[in-house]
Amino acid sequence: MLKRLLGIIMMVIGLVGVAVSILGGMGTRQVVDDIAAGIDNSLALVSASLDTINDTFLLTRQLVGQATETLDTVNESATNLSQTINQTRPLIDQVGDISAGTVPDGIESVQAAIPNIAEVAATIDTTMRLLSDFQVNQRILGVPIRFDLGIQYDPSVPFDETILAMGDSLEGLPAQLRSLRIYLNVTNNNLQTISDDVRQIAGDLKTINKSVAEVQPLLDDYITIVTEVNDNIRVSRANLTDQFEDIKTGLLVFFIWLGLAQAAPLYLGFELLRGKELSDEAHLVRRDELAESALAAETELPVGD
Repeated sequence: MLKRLLGIIMMVIGLVGVAVSILGGMGTRQVVDDIAAGIDNSLALVSASLDTINDTFLLTRQLVGQATETLDTVNESATNLSQTINQTRPLIDQVGDISAGTVPDGIESVQAAIPNIAEVAATIDTTMRLLSDFQVNQRILGVPIRFDLGIQYDPSVPFDETILAMGDSLEGLPAQLRSLRIYLNVTNNNLQTISDDVRQIAGDLKTINKSVAEVQPLLDDYITIVTEVNDNIRVSRANLTDQFEDIKTGLLVFFIWLGLAQAAPLYLGFELLRGKELSDEAHLVRRDELAESALAAETELPVGD
């Protein structure tokens, strides 16, 4: 009974192993193909992403280069502007000296001379009117003689009043020009502050430009790394089919070996079951032989007894 049970168990193990080897050999290829397709799609997506990253790095490097050139230009412009503003300050000082000293003094001198000039203008005005009015209209020896100097002088405002009005218009102007010196000094100081600030900005821009310029080598390194990784991924994708074909062949060989390995438990189980059947047949044969022996013995007993 025990041998029969062990035979059944070994037969079941062998049959299960054979079924597993057959199903594994048939289904493994599809599973490996699905895995290969999934890995290939993933690698394709990674490769596309790396291409996008590489393009981004290239664009960033281009923008950094343009930013560096722009910062150089701005830095140079700021430096020139600072120098220009600083060079303008002497002009402001000169304008202040002229407007606060030379011009007011000259205007005051003109104002002081206005009365004298007005007197001279009044004399000129009187003389011009006399010359304008001078004419000859007489007859000499019966000959009419008419002539004048050809001077037409009759202004609506006398010349001396015009001079005095001009002097009045200059009243207060020297004081205003002298007060302008205060604003020019403030402007000069502001220009100095602006020049210093612009020079500081130029220095800051130069520092920033150095920092930005250091980014380009890093971007070149990143581009090189991304390119190498992407090339490796492309090589892996190209070799992926061959590698998975080797895997499928190896798995097929394994399942074939697994199926062949089930011959031992199948044979053992078969032998155990067959041995049980043989023992039962031998027991029946033995029992028949004993029965025949007993019958023969009974027939051989003496009749008289």
